[in-house]
Amino acid sequence: MRRRRSCRVRRVVLAALALLAACHRRVALDPIASVPTAPLPLAATVRVSERTASYVYAANSFMAGGANQWDIEVGQAITQYADAYLAHAFEPGSDASVDIDLADFDIHDFEAHAAILFAVHRRDAELLRKTYECKGEGYAARVVWGGAFAMKSSMRQTTDEALRSCFAQFLADARAQAPAWAAPAR
Repeated sequence: MRRRRSCRVRRVVLAALALLAACHRRVALDPIASVPTAPLPLAATVRVSERTASYVYAANSFMAGGANQWDIEVGQAITQYADAYLAHAFEPGSDASVDIDLADFDIHDFEAHAAILFAVHRRDAELLRKTYECKGEGYAARVVWGGAFAMKSSMRQTTDEALRSCFAQFLADARAQAPAWAAPAR
């Protein structure tokens, strides 16, 4: 009887340790397809700050295994979005620059929240400087039912939605203000 009991205790302890074992999972967004758009009447170079390009956000969730960590490659995704949304949005050249900097990124309630600063400069003039605050949808139900297996896809999806929204908003503002930018700087 005593031997059975110690075997059960050992099994329970081993099972608990297995559940608490920490895993690090890399979350990279799927490649982002180029967004077709007519070029704006401004020759510009798009630059993502080095700090932004290398940014990785570490997410943890008790519902998906508290000891697990998902490393979301936000900076790499922002660089991909800059290429997808802006590579063809401006005429080739260096008359101006579009500088992109991540002001803030957070995930809470299984929703990605991003604040991205876009600044458009031509020579010494600042044509536009605006921080876009965007969020992705929440996927708590998916994580509750799928646990750690669903966490990676949920984080990828909500991050994609937040970043896509920021770039789409910037492009819409740039398109609206482009006629004023095309005028020669004095």
